[in-house]
Amino acid sequence: MELTRYRVTGAIFLASIAIIFLPMLFDGEGLEPTEAFNSDAFDLQQAVDTLDFSVAVSGDTSEVPGSKAALDAREALRETIDEEGYLQDNGTRIGEPVLSIEDTSTLVWAVQVGSFDQFDNATALRDRLLQDGYSAWLSNVRKAGGNRTRVAVGPILLRTDALSMEEELVDRYDGLEALIVGFSQ
Repeated sequence: MELTRYRVTGAIFLASIAIIFLPMLFDGEGLEPTEAFNSDAFDLQQAVDTLDFSVAVSGDTSEVPGSKAALDAREALRETIDEEGYLQDNGTRIGEPVLSIEDTSTLVWAVQVGSFDQFDNATALRDRLLQDGYSAWLSNVRKAGGNRTRVAVGPILLRTDALSMEEELVDRYDGLEALIVGFSQ
């Protein structure tokens, strides 16, 4: 009984496939060719000329909400950054975490484990820390005319956790001098 059911199911399946594909194979026409794009027949300049840009872009930027504020903010940001992209007040490259001496207003901490003149040395230490399971990262800073790359672990939300992380890193890595610093973005 079950064998008969399998045979009937298989026959219905094969008949369905034959009904779909046999007419495609034997109609004599084959597949319909698609029309290839002819770049010679397409006139790009004519297509651009037909577009009406006056609706999409207005010459008056005063209509755009917040454009004046955005332009003012851009100019203010340009005044705080030097020509190489470092913030003038703390020497950190823009977009990178800012490490500072911790004070009473510090809300987030990090443990700085090194500061290097050679970028390769900093990345080697960072990679070793990452391999050992720490959330390590780099921060470029300009100090005394030279660029340095700092390696830090964090961010850490509690100072007690930062203290225990500092002790753990000093114990685990011989010769490492860790420093708790403030972290901001």
